[in-house]
Amino acid sequence: MTVPFKYLIFLVIITLQVLPSAGRAQVHPLLQDFSGYQQGNKVFLRWTFRSGSLCEGTRIERSADGLFYDEIGEIPGICGRPDVAFTYTFSDSTPLVNTINIYRLELGSAGFTSNLHIEYLVEHNDGYSLHSTGNDVELLIPYPPARSGFAQVYTITGKLIEEFGFIDRRLLLTENISQSGIYIFSLQYENGAVLSGKFVRP
Repeated sequence: MTVPFKYLIFLVIITLQVLPSAGRAQVHPLLQDFSGYQQGNKVFLRWTFRSGSLCEGTRIERSADGLFYDEIGEIPGICGRPDVAFTYTFSDSTPLVNTINIYRLELGSAGFTSNLHIEYLVEHNDGYSLHSTGNDVELLIPYPPARSGFAQVYTITGKLIEEFGFIDRRLLLTENISQSGIYIFSLQYENGAVLSGKFVRP
């Protein structure tokens, strides 16, 4: 997502409490919370039953579109505790790559939780990866050094052709580039960190 730089400060304020690789679902009547986050090459899920909340078995499901789900795990038997709040964790070691993974729990006869959205991005040795679709090239940064920054795109000869503010781990680099060729990007983060590299616009 790109925004005009003059509006960036307002969006930064709004999103200060949002972790870029974490998510939280709406609360289910049996649960205190249902959340998850990316760490390394896995997605970790965590949910806590309210004290006195019980169900018969828990199934963990994942979807790419929110319509069709696959079961990726199960915790059999009685779930929850009659006396204290109780927390479960689950590790998804095969999340869908460079996209949003949609998770939900089936809590026995208590039905499904609301959807939990976790974006899972992979990185290469330089801390980022490039993803091409048609003529578009996206820059994916799983663990950015800060929440926001300013991006510049240059031709291979050093001519500046685009600049914009960003607040995301996923940046479209070719939005205003129509010619094929090799280009250079430079990201300057709010904490002074710099990330740069090259990409090819097909």
